[in-house]
Amino acid sequence: MIETDIDHGPPSEASSVPQNQQRPSPWAELLAGAALFLVSGLDLIIGEIPHEWAVPSWFPLLGHGLFLCFVLFPIAGLGVGWVKSFPRWSYPYVGHALIVSRYMVNVATPGLRIFNYTFGSNDLWGWRAWIPFTLVAAVALIVTRSVQPILKLFTNAWEDWTLVTFGMFGFMPLLIALNFDEVDRLYSLPFMVGLTLAMIGTAVLYLCSTQQSHRALILLTSISLITTVAMAGTTLYWLENGWVDILGSVVLGVVVVAIMFSPALLGVARRYSSPRAL
Repeated sequence: MIETDIDHGPPSEASSVPQNQQRPSPWAELLAGAALFLVSGLDLIIGEIPHEWAVPSWFPLLGHGLFLCFVLFPIAGLGVGWVKSFPRWSYPYVGHALIVSRYMVNVATPGLRIFNYTFGSNDLWGWRAWIPFTLVAAVALIVTRSVQPILKLFTNAWEDWTLVTFGMFGFMPLLIALNFDEVDRLYSLPFMVGLTLAMIGTAVLYLCSTQQSHRALILLTSISLITTVAMAGTTLYWLENGWVDILGSVVLGVVVVAIMFSPALLGVARRYSSPRAL
Protein backbone atom coordinates (compact mmCIF):
# COMPACT_ATOMS: atom_id res chain seq x y z
CA MET A 1 0.00 0.00 0.00
CA ILE A 2 1.37 3.37 -0.99
CA GLU A 3 0.96 6.11 1.58
CA THR A 4 0.01 9.50 0.20
CA ASP A 5 0.40 11.55 3.36
CA ILE A 6 4.09 12.30 3.36
CA ASP A 7 5.54 14.46 6.06
CA HIS A 8 8.05 16.66 4.29
CA GLY A 9 9.13 18.15 7.58
CA PRO A 10 10.04 21.79 8.16
CA PRO A 11 11.59 23.73 5.31
CA SER A 12 15.32 23.32 5.07
CA GLU A 13 17.49 26.00 6.60
CA ALA A 14 19.13 26.70 3.25
CA SER A 15 15.78 27.40 1.61
CA SER A 16 14.86 29.88 4.35
CA VAL A 17 17.99 31.93 3.87
CA PRO A 18 17.46 34.98 1.63
CA GLN A 19 19.31 34.90 -1.66
CA ASN A 20 21.48 37.88 -0.70
CA GLN A 21 22.62 36.11 2.48
CA GLN A 22 24.82 33.07 2.85
CA ARG A 23 26.52 31.24 5.66
CA PRO A 24 30.19 32.07 6.18
CA SER A 25 32.37 29.69 4.21
CA PRO A 26 33.84 26.81 6.25
CA TRP A 27 37.53 26.79 7.07
CA ALA A 28 38.45 24.57 4.14
CA GLU A 29 36.89 27.04 1.71
CA LEU A 30 38.49 30.01 3.48
CA LEU A 31 41.89 28.34 3.06
CA ALA A 32 41.13 27.55 -0.58
CA GLY A 33 40.13 31.15 -1.27
CA ALA A 34 43.20 32.57 0.48
CA ALA A 35 45.60 30.03 -1.08
CA LEU A 36 45.37 31.60 -4.54
CA PHE A 37 46.58 34.97 -3.27
CA LEU A 38 49.15 33.40 -0.96
CA VAL A 39 50.77 31.48 -3.82
CA SER A 40 50.61 34.34 -6.33
CA GLY A 41 51.74 36.78 -3.65
CA LEU A 42 54.77 34.66 -2.80
CA ASP A 43 55.67 34.67 -6.48
CA LEU A 44 55.44 38.48 -6.51
CA ILE A 45 57.56 38.75 -3.37
CA ILE A 46 60.26 36.29 -4.46
CA GLY A 47 60.41 38.02 -7.84
CA GLU A 48 61.36 41.29 -6.14
CA ILE A 49 64.26 39.95 -4.06
CA PRO A 50 67.21 42.17 -5.13
CA HIS A 51 69.93 40.46 -7.17
CA GLU A 52 72.63 41.84 -4.89
CA TRP A 53 71.27 40.02 -1.87
CA ALA A 54 73.13 36.87 -0.92
CA VAL A 55 70.70 34.04 -1.56
CA PRO A 56 71.17 30.25 -1.54
CA SER A 57 72.03 28.50 -4.79
CA TRP A 58 68.61 26.83 -4.84
CA PHE A 59 66.80 30.16 -4.69
CA PRO A 60 66.43 30.52 -8.50
CA LEU A 61 64.77 27.10 -8.58
CA LEU A 62 62.30 28.33 -5.98
CA GLY A 63 61.56 31.31 -8.20
CA HIS A 64 60.91 29.07 -11.21
CA GLY A 65 58.70 26.81 -9.09
CA LEU A 66 56.64 29.71 -7.82
CA PHE A 67 56.27 31.04 -11.35
CA LEU A 68 54.88 27.68 -12.47
CA CYS A 69 52.54 27.77 -9.48
CA PHE A 70 51.50 31.29 -10.49
CA VAL A 71 50.46 29.87 -13.86
CA LEU A 72 49.26 26.36 -13.00
CA PHE A 73 47.91 26.51 -9.45
CA PRO A 74 44.91 28.72 -10.36
CA ILE A 75 44.05 26.39 -13.23
CA ALA A 76 44.11 23.41 -10.87
CA GLY A 77 41.88 25.35 -8.47
CA LEU A 78 39.54 26.11 -11.34
CA GLY A 79 39.28 22.38 -12.03
CA VAL A 80 38.44 21.57 -8.41
CA GLY A 81 35.91 24.39 -8.33
CA TRP A 82 34.38 23.13 -11.58
CA VAL A 83 33.87 19.63 -10.17
CA LYS A 84 32.27 21.17 -7.06
CA SER A 85 29.92 23.35 -9.19
CA PHE A 86 31.87 26.55 -8.60
CA PRO A 87 31.51 27.49 -4.93
CA ARG A 88 32.28 31.09 -3.94
CA TRP A 89 35.98 30.52 -3.26
CA SER A 90 36.59 29.31 -6.83
CA TYR A 91 35.63 32.49 -8.69
CA PRO A 92 39.04 34.23 -8.38
CA TYR A 93 40.63 31.04 -9.70
CA VAL A 94 38.49 31.36 -12.82
CA GLY A 95 39.46 35.01 -13.30
CA HIS A 96 43.15 34.41 -12.61
CA ALA A 97 43.33 31.36 -14.89
CA LEU A 98 41.72 33.21 -17.80
CA ILE A 99 43.75 36.40 -17.60
CA VAL A 100 47.10 34.68 -17.00
CA SER A 101 46.50 32.19 -19.83
CA ARG A 102 45.73 35.07 -22.18
CA TYR A 103 48.71 37.07 -20.96
CA MET A 104 51.13 34.15 -21.33
CA VAL A 105 50.32 33.86 -25.04
CA ASN A 106 52.68 36.79 -25.71
CA VAL A 107 55.25 36.02 -23.01
CA ALA A 108 58.73 34.54 -23.40
CA THR A 109 60.33 32.70 -20.48
CA PRO A 110 63.93 32.09 -21.60
CA GLY A 111 65.68 29.35 -19.68
CA LEU A 112 62.50 27.80 -18.31
CA ARG A 113 62.66 24.03 -18.75
CA ILE A 114 59.48 21.93 -18.87
CA PHE A 115 59.42 18.24 -19.86
CA ASN A 116 62.95 18.42 -21.34
CA TYR A 117 62.02 21.49 -23.39
CA THR A 118 63.88 24.72 -22.70
CA PHE A 119 62.32 28.00 -23.79
CA GLY A 120 64.54 30.29 -25.87
CA SER A 121 64.90 34.06 -25.58
CA ASN A 122 62.36 34.76 -28.33
CA ASP A 123 60.25 31.66 -27.76
CA LEU A 124 56.75 32.88 -26.95
CA TRP A 125 54.28 30.57 -25.24
CA GLY A 126 51.66 31.25 -27.93
CA TRP A 127 48.93 28.61 -28.15
CA ARG A 128 50.78 26.50 -25.57
CA ALA A 129 49.62 28.93 -22.89
CA TRP A 130 46.10 27.53 -23.21
CA ILE A 131 47.09 23.85 -22.93
CA PRO A 132 46.79 23.60 -19.11
CA PHE A 133 43.43 25.39 -19.13
CA THR A 134 42.11 23.17 -21.91
CA LEU A 135 43.29 19.96 -20.25
CA VAL A 136 41.74 20.86 -16.91
CA ALA A 137 38.46 21.82 -18.60
CA ALA A 138 38.42 18.48 -20.44
CA VAL A 139 39.11 16.50 -17.27
CA ALA A 140 36.42 18.41 -15.38
CA LEU A 141 33.89 17.67 -18.12
CA ILE A 142 34.82 13.98 -18.06
CA VAL A 143 34.52 13.80 -14.26
CA THR A 144 31.21 15.68 -14.02
CA ARG A 145 29.77 14.38 -17.32
CA SER A 146 27.52 17.42 -17.27
CA VAL A 147 27.39 21.10 -18.25
CA GLN A 148 25.45 21.88 -15.06
CA PRO A 149 28.55 23.23 -13.25
CA ILE A 150 29.07 25.75 -16.06
CA LEU A 151 25.43 26.78 -15.83
CA LYS A 152 25.87 27.08 -12.06
CA LEU A 153 28.81 29.41 -12.62
CA PHE A 154 26.50 31.87 -14.37
CA THR A 155 23.34 31.37 -12.31
CA ASN A 156 25.31 31.96 -9.11
CA ALA A 157 26.63 35.19 -10.60
CA TRP A 158 23.10 36.24 -11.55
CA GLU A 159 21.97 35.68 -7.97
CA ASP A 160 24.97 37.54 -6.51
CA TRP A 161 26.84 39.94 -8.79
CA THR A 162 29.67 40.32 -6.27
CA LEU A 163 30.86 36.88 -7.33
CA VAL A 164 31.83 38.30 -10.73
CA THR A 165 33.74 41.15 -9.08
CA PHE A 166 35.37 38.63 -6.74
CA GLY A 167 36.29 36.61 -9.83
CA MET A 168 37.92 39.68 -11.40
CA PHE A 169 39.75 40.24 -8.13
CA GLY A 170 41.75 37.25 -9.32
CA PHE A 171 43.22 39.63 -11.94
CA MET A 172 44.91 41.62 -9.19
CA PRO A 173 48.20 39.68 -8.81
CA LEU A 174 48.97 40.05 -12.51
CA LEU A 175 47.92 43.72 -12.55
CA ILE A 176 50.22 44.40 -9.59
CA ALA A 177 53.11 42.61 -11.28
CA LEU A 178 52.65 44.62 -14.48
CA ASN A 179 52.29 47.87 -12.56
CA PHE A 180 55.65 47.40 -10.81
CA ASP A 181 57.46 46.17 -13.93
CA GLU A 182 60.92 47.76 -14.28
CA VAL A 183 60.68 49.36 -10.82
CA ASP A 184 63.70 48.86 -8.54
CA ARG A 185 63.29 45.59 -6.68
CA LEU A 186 64.26 46.94 -3.28
CA TYR A 187 61.62 49.66 -3.68
CA SER A 188 58.93 47.21 -4.85
CA LEU A 189 59.53 44.53 -2.22
CA PRO A 190 57.65 46.18 0.71
CA PHE A 191 54.72 46.92 -1.61
CA MET A 192 54.56 43.29 -2.69
CA VAL A 193 54.46 42.10 0.91
CA GLY A 194 51.79 44.59 1.92
CA LEU A 195 49.63 44.06 -1.17
CA THR A 196 49.83 40.28 -0.78
CA LEU A 197 48.56 40.53 2.78
CA ALA A 198 45.78 42.85 1.58
CA MET A 199 44.69 40.39 -1.12
CA ILE A 200 44.65 37.47 1.31
CA GLY A 201 42.70 39.52 3.85
CA THR A 202 40.17 40.56 1.22
CA ALA A 203 39.50 36.97 0.19
CA VAL A 204 39.04 35.84 3.80
CA LEU A 205 36.73 38.74 4.70
CA TYR A 206 34.66 38.23 1.56
CA LEU A 207 34.20 34.52 2.23
CA CYS A 208 33.31 35.18 5.87
CA SER A 209 30.63 37.71 4.98
CA THR A 210 26.97 36.65 5.02
CA GLN A 211 25.44 39.78 3.45
CA GLN A 212 25.71 40.76 -0.20
CA SER A 213 25.92 44.43 0.75
CA HIS A 214 28.82 43.68 3.11
CA ARG A 215 30.60 41.67 0.43
CA ALA A 216 30.20 44.54 -2.02
CA LEU A 217 31.61 47.00 0.52
CA ILE A 218 34.56 44.72 1.30
CA LEU A 219 35.44 44.44 -2.39
CA LEU A 220 34.95 48.15 -3.09
CA THR A 221 37.15 49.17 -0.17
CA SER A 222 39.86 46.60 -0.84
CA ILE A 223 40.05 47.01 -4.61
CA SER A 224 40.10 50.80 -4.30
CA LEU A 225 42.79 50.67 -1.59
CA ILE A 226 45.00 48.12 -3.36
CA THR A 227 44.71 49.96 -6.68
CA THR A 228 45.46 53.33 -5.06
CA VAL A 229 48.49 52.05 -3.17
CA ALA A 230 49.90 50.26 -6.22
CA MET A 231 49.38 53.22 -8.56
CA ALA A 232 50.64 55.77 -6.02
CA GLY A 233 53.72 53.66 -5.29
CA THR A 234 54.85 53.45 -8.91
CA THR A 235 53.88 57.08 -9.60
CA LEU A 236 56.10 58.31 -6.76
CA TYR A 237 58.93 56.08 -7.95
CA TRP A 238 58.85 57.37 -11.52
CA LEU A 239 58.55 60.97 -10.34
CA GLU A 240 61.99 60.54 -8.77
CA ASN A 241 63.51 58.21 -11.38
CA GLY A 242 62.07 59.31 -14.68
CA TRP A 243 58.79 60.71 -15.88
CA VAL A 244 55.18 59.76 -15.24
CA ASP A 245 51.78 60.96 -16.41
CA ILE A 246 50.07 61.54 -13.07
CA LEU A 247 46.67 62.24 -14.60
CA GLY A 248 47.00 59.14 -16.75
CA SER A 249 47.81 57.04 -13.67
CA VAL A 250 44.78 58.39 -11.83
CA VAL A 251 42.51 57.71 -14.81
CA LEU A 252 43.92 54.21 -15.19
CA GLY A 253 43.28 53.45 -11.52
CA VAL A 254 39.69 54.70 -11.78
CA VAL A 255 39.14 52.59 -14.91
CA VAL A 256 40.42 49.44 -13.15
CA VAL A 257 38.06 49.96 -10.21
CA ALA A 258 35.15 50.80 -12.53
CA ILE A 259 35.69 47.67 -14.65
CA MET A 260 35.88 45.44 -11.60
CA PHE A 261 32.63 46.90 -10.31
CA SER A 262 30.79 46.90 -13.62
CA PRO A 263 29.07 43.61 -12.60
CA ALA A 264 26.95 45.73 -10.25
CA LEU A 265 24.88 46.35 -13.38
CA LEU A 266 23.87 42.68 -13.12
CA GLY A 267 22.38 43.44 -9.72
CA VAL A 268 20.45 46.36 -11.18
CA ALA A 269 19.21 44.24 -14.09
CA ARG A 270 18.18 41.41 -11.76
CA ARG A 271 16.28 43.79 -9.48
CA TYR A 272 14.28 45.31 -12.31
CA SER A 273 13.67 41.97 -14.00
CA SER A 274 12.12 40.37 -10.92
CA PRO A 275 8.31 40.12 -10.87
CA ARG A 276 8.14 42.22 -7.71
CA ALA A 277 9.77 45.13 -9.54
CA LEU A 278 7.08 45.10 -12.25
